[in-house]
Amino acid sequence: MELFNIFVILSVAFVASTFTGIAGFGGGIILMPILTLFLGPDAALPVLCLYALYSSICRAFINRKYINWQVNTYFTIGSIPMVIIGTSLFVSLDPNIIRKFLGVFLLIIVLSKYSPGTKTFKMNLWGFIPVGGANAFISGLIGIPGPFAAAFFVNYGLTRHSLIGTFAVATALLNLPKLGVLTFNQYMTMEIVFLGTAIGFISVIASYVGNRILHKFSDKIFTIFINLVLLFFAGYFIID
Repeated sequence: MELFNIFVILSVAFVASTFTGIAGFGGGIILMPILTLFLGPDAALPVLCLYALYSSICRAFINRKYINWQVNTYFTIGSIPMVIIGTSLFVSLDPNIIRKFLGVFLLIIVLSKYSPGTKTFKMNLWGFIPVGGANAFISGLIGIPGPFAAAFFVNYGLTRHSLIGTFAVATALLNLPKLGVLTFNQYMTMEIVFLGTAIGFISVIASYVGNRILHKFSDKIFTIFINLVLLFFAGYFIID
């Protein structure tokens, strides 16, 4: 891989991790299109899994006092079997199909933010079992389910730090079986491990310094910029 490509990936990873450190999710949405563009879908998902594992462990440690373990228990019950199924489907699909899925998925994420009723429903504790299953299946198949699952965490009533810490634990647990399936199917090359570890190291740093950096910018302008980037990549992957 060329040094310029590595520089771009690590730079985007820092921005993505900074955003995730504040919102609790969204890093994979920002990073996945760049990884797919430079590495292809086959390499993008395992790299993203390593990144998600490192960054979520860091966020969980930072917010460890606020983690809701009861929510995580229900969420994990539904997620573990479905993430294995989703990841198994990933390794058997054509890369071009995955790119189309990614484009449609990104488009849905952007449009869903403006859908009426997104923040009005009431989430029950038992509901995290099917939510965990659906979230895990999408995560295994595409790799970036964060905003959809996070909406249920928010509507359950978790506070900001509790949301970030609880969702971080769920993300870390979700990526362990996913990495196992990818390793079993020989997707984990040394280059992927090194790149994923480098991105993970960047994410750890960004998780600590992201708060100071992000607050220097307008939240509204930053959100508009991210949505425009997502729309661009959604169109690119759907049309390509």
